Amino acid sequence: MAAWVALLGMAVGCSGSPAVDEESAPAPSPPSTETPTPTPPRPLASLPDDLRVELPSATVPLIDDAVEIDLMSAAAAPTLDEAPVARGLLLAQLNSSSTDPDRTALRAGQPYLLTPAGQWRQLDLQRYGFGPRAYGELSAAISSDGRRVALAAPSGLVTVNLPDNTFRGFDLPVGHAVGLEWTRDASALLLKARHSEKRPCGPKGCTLDLGTGELTRVPYDRFYSTPRDDGRVYEVKGSTRSGPGLVVTYPPGGTPTSVEVPYRIVPHSAGGPEVAKDLAFVHFPRSRKAKEERAVVVVEPTSGAVVATLGDRPSRWGRLGANTWLSDSHLLVDDWVTGDLWLWDVPRGRLSRAGTSQTTGVNVDVARDVMARRLLGSYRAPAG
Repeated sequence: MAAWVALLGMAVGCSGSPAVDEESAPAPSPPSTETPTPTPPRPLASLPDDLRVELPSATVPLIDDAVEIDLMSAAAAPTLDEAPVARGLLLAQLNSSSTDPDRTALRAGQPYLLTPAGQWRQLDLQRYGFGPRAYGELSAAISSDGRRVALAAPSGLVTVNLPDNTFRGFDLPVGHAVGLEWTRDASALLLKARHSEKRPCGPKGCTLDLGTGELTRVPYDRFYSTPRDDGRVYEVKGSTRSGPGLVVTYPPGGTPTSVEVPYRIVPHSAGGPEVAKDLAFVHFPRSRKAKEERAVVVVEPTSGAVVATLGDRPSRWGRLGANTWLSDSHLLVDDWVTGDLWLWDVPRGRLSRAGTSQTTGVNVDVARDVMARRLLGSYRAPAG
């Protein structure tokens, strides 16, 4: 301010204007009572069509080593106690959207484990202390190496160690833990309380240290965030009437930073899978009349640039999910209505049919490293 006043004085002196006598100076104007004009909303464009890829027809042939998800055969599978396994490929469970006429033979919410050899195992919920009934809202997650499983219901949270078939229960004061995700080293779980007023996680979420059982609040919203191997976490925030969407980076122990995503975006669910080179999330307009279609969106997290979008098939609720990155280029996408899996080569814009389900309405959680070795042939796990 001082420099600005000095420059103003120099300008007046050079102009030769006479000094103004204080007694002859005009009276100050009364303060304005007018309401300032509000800044108009910033116009935002829809996600660009030229970056959009459409999901192929379900009649596209399956690729080599594609996964067959047959929950009808899983219903008759032995339990882990009866036939132990060292690791799993994926967890699958029937959801409430299933229209399969034979779904009565399956228990909604009952998780089933598929091994890398294509064999099914049942998880004995009663043995783990969940009670006599299966939960339609059971939360389930499998670790990247396929050796650990986490299950959560209103009655508690359990982790299962597959190689020795041991388990541990956690009596958490969060009501029902949802949005479960393993950290890369499987030492902790990310989670959120279904009812955000429950403490100690608050409205955003927690990490559960599996060694100590301690819950620690996180500064980002677990439903809209996703971790990276190096400890950074990215949170996607939707656009508003006055501003664009954001990608907020939370470095370990550092100050968060953010970049803009210059389009109308409405992130849905837990933000997406563990970040590889890019991050992925599901764009899901809240209004059914919205012009933007539901899509899987890939964003470069340090610049906010949209890399590509995958168009959803017409659906009342949206049906595609960003399941997991199998490499920096390959994203596994699941269709929770049909149960199909798609392998998306994002830079090349190519989609391959990587899995099929014999039952409609299936939720799938994939062991990232195990699936990458199966579908990509060779895979080097990230350092750390």
